[in-house]
Amino acid sequence: MLDIMKAIYDMMGKCTYPVLKEDAPRQHVETFFQKMDKNKDGVVTIDEFIEIRNLYLLANAIRVLHRLLE
Repeated sequence: MLDIMKAIYDMMGKCTYPVLKEDAPRQHVETFFQKMDKNKDGVVTIDEFIEIRNLYLLANAIRVLHRLLE
């Protein structure tokens, strides 16, 4: 996951505003995993992953519905 995040940051380049710190990809990956690891056991189970994915899908559906109703 960290390699993917680093690749994304590399594609963004050094011209982002505000300028990102060198350890930003690692911090974002750590935060992401902490949010996914609901029982704080240091492991993201498939159930924890699916729960987060479902919340993400629901949030996107709500945003789309909100835009349609505006």
